[in-house]
Amino acid sequence: MTMRRTGEQNRNDVLQVATRLFYERGIRAVGMDTIVKEANMGNATVYRQFPSKDALATAYVQERADAWFELMNAAMEPHPDPREKLIAVFETLAGETARSGYRGCPMLNTNTEFPEGDHPAHLVSVRHKHAVRDLFRDLAAEAGAADPDRLADDLLIILNGAYATAAVLDGGNYGARAADLARRVIETM
Repeated sequence: MTMRRTGEQNRNDVLQVATRLFYERGIRAVGMDTIVKEANMGNATVYRQFPSKDALATAYVQERADAWFELMNAAMEPHPDPREKLIAVFETLAGETARSGYRGCPMLNTNTEFPEGDHPAHLVSVRHKHAVRDLFRDLAAEAGAADPDRLADDLLIILNGAYATAAVLDGGNYGARAADLARRVIETM
């Protein structure tokens, strides 16, 4: 007897397939027919969970944003000092960019594919970048930085620059160099 799958299981499976395909190929390059086929589900099942490609793209970007914070929170958790927490973010970034198959930051990639300011996936990516900047600012303030806003901006530039450059050039090298640069900026705050 076959167990009937729940809507949540179907949703998770479709999102997992879309996450892989969207990251590897780009959101605009992957059609819903490809996702339906790769998910091994019927059209109705997929569209019941995600009524449009825009809805699926937005869910993908939100899932990637949530995953980024989960990864960084786990990296920062063992460090009591806010400076160490900031450095841990960039050390984790260095590991991410050195991975085989690294294709850039999903948020930056989304902004390239959907520059329209009102597209829901674009809005999620922008909110994520604001949240990252807020994290940096809060940690900088907690560490006693003279200008937490400026330090947060500087670190966001380093982070985004590393993600973008590592996708095009030697990811391991540029990720590690970004971590070193961030460490120097943090130490001189």
